[in-house]
Formats: sequence, structure tokens, C-alpha cells
Amino acid sequence: MIDMADNLLIGMIIVGFGLSGVYFRAAFVSWRRNQAAERKREIRMRELGSSVERAEKSSDAEAAKHEAIAEGDVRPDWQSAIGGQHQ
Repeated sequence: MIDMADNLLIGMIIVGFGLSGVYFRAAFVSWRRNQAAERKREIRMRELGSSVERAEKSSDAEAAKHEAIAEGDVRPDWQSAIGGQHQ
């Protein structure tokens, strides 16, 4: 009877180790998946940020061009294309 109880106890301990291993593996896989998703989000945000910076730079350049045209420093592109006079 004691021999059977010892075997049952050893079996429960082994099963406990196995379940703990399965739990830790699942937690690790979940953590890695979350880290990968976070990296993808950061990459997208970085790309979005660089797109916004490019748009701001081109917008600033366009604004400077319009300002120069308004001051009469340069001719608009359409005047250059048709050979218009410099004002």
C-alpha cells in the first residue's frame, strides 16, 4: 500500500513539473509574440514619422517657394513654362 502511494506521489510530482514546463513555454511564446508585435508597431510609427517629416519638409519648401513668388523673387512654374515676364 505504501509502495503504491509512493509511486502515485512521484507520478504527481513528475506531472507537476511537466505542467509547469508547458505553462512557462506558453508564457514565453506569448511574450515573444507580444515583443514582435511591439517591434512592428515601432517600425510603423518610425515610418509614419519619417513620412510626416518628409511631408513637412516638402510643405515648408512649397511655402518658401510661394513666398518667393509673392515677393517677386522668382517666377511661378507656369510663367516659366509659357515664357511670361518677370515682375
